[in-house]
Amino acid sequence: MPRIFLKILIISVQFLCYFFVSNLFKIDSQFLFYSYFIYLALNLSKGTYSLKNNLVWEDLNKQLQLHGEFFAVAAITDFVFFDFIHIWGYLFISLLFIFFNIFFINFIKNHFWRYLKKRILVIGTGDTAKQFRKLIKIHHSSLYEIMGFVYVGGDQNIPQEQIACSYEEILDFIKINSVDEVIVALPSANLKDVSWRKISDDLDGKIKKLKFIPDSSGIFNLNSQIQDYDGLLLITATKQIHSKFRNVIKRIMDILLSFAGLFLLGILILIFFKKIKKDGGPIFFKHSRIGRDLKEFKIYKFRTMYVDAEERLQEMLKDEKKREEYYNNFKLKDDPRITPIGKFLRESSLEEFPQFINVLKGEMSLVGPRPIVKKELEMYYGGEIGKKVFQIKPGITGMWQSHGRSDVEDYGERIASDLYYIRNWSLWLDIVLLLQTIKYVLNRKGAY
Repeated sequence: MPRIFLKILIISVQFLCYFFVSNLFKIDSQFLFYSYFIYLALNLSKGTYSLKNNLVWEDLNKQLQLHGEFFAVAAITDFVFFDFIHIWGYLFISLLFIFFNIFFINFIKNHFWRYLKKRILVIGTGDTAKQFRKLIKIHHSSLYEIMGFVYVGGDQNIPQEQIACSYEEILDFIKINSVDEVIVALPSANLKDVSWRKISDDLDGKIKKLKFIPDSSGIFNLNSQIQDYDGLLLITATKQIHSKFRNVIKRIMDILLSFAGLFLLGILILIFFKKIKKDGGPIFFKHSRIGRDLKEFKIYKFRTMYVDAEERLQEMLKDEKKREEYYNNFKLKDDPRITPIGKFLRESSLEEFPQFINVLKGEMSLVGPRPIVKKELEMYYGGEIGKKVFQIKPGITGMWQSHGRSDVEDYGERIASDLYYIRNWSLWLDIVLLLQTIKYVLNRKGAY
């Protein structure tokens, strides 16, 4: 099915919904058509109908900008011609269509994926290529289908059956197969016989698009700006974590959402109070964690373990395999210390709700580094890394929790994800991570 038909379908459904909602607010028909063309023009300018391989978070960002601009234009026009008669209608349209557009466009992407997908070939088989493959699996809305990987020497962290060809055979592979894009997942430090320039020269005119994953991946990404400086590519990296104004906004967001979280906490206490206290222990579990500037604080959780959990742990640590597993994650998958109700609370992540008390007290934030125990700091972080990570408050959620949680087994990867968050922090990143965490919680992925 050609993309043009899907674009017409999106515009048609959007058109019908726009007029239906507008009629509910009795917007004047003359101004209704005028405002719709404004709305259509903004959608076209923001690429709403392009069906590109954007992630859902990119689409959300564009839709927020689009509907903010639409409401501003509609409000000004309404004031000039109608003295704010339709202002509430356009406010409602703006808020409603942010989510309607995202839902409907992602519905189209998921159900017509086979017609919209981009067939890509990835040059590289090392860590960068492996990470890219992982992200493609997570983000189905990216519309990428990996045809295979191209081996150029060096590390091979991709299974052999996924290797499409060697670099010497890449042009033959492209001729035989329909390749839409080539992604170069090769850090320049690992390039020897094959350089980015050589790849660009070799593939010039052979494919539609060529994309490079730069060395800065994982260091500074989200707040970076690319500038063409008379033929030289400059990447400007900005660090917003110390902005006083943005931190005030972050704190206000923490407080407002904490009140909502505490309301839900009250409901959960009423539901689970008797079941948690069944073995005679307290309803809350308090434990020392590392906070901002490496200062310790008491974190709150629903108690999910038996009262004698510490004695049981010491007994289990006599087993070498259990000891290795515990000090790798500071968790055990099949943990006999956990109560039946505790197992449910952990799998559903409801055990974390009392941490809204810590957020309201100012000891934690909604989003930040993982709150760790002192033993973890000594074993894995060290003084310098610990100071970098905990220059800000730990969070209920963060990069690690929103990208697989306990499924991320490499402890170094967890620390790297926290450092990435600090380097790339923005209010928008916090919103994205909160939404991603909700997705993982609902799927019950990586929680135990």
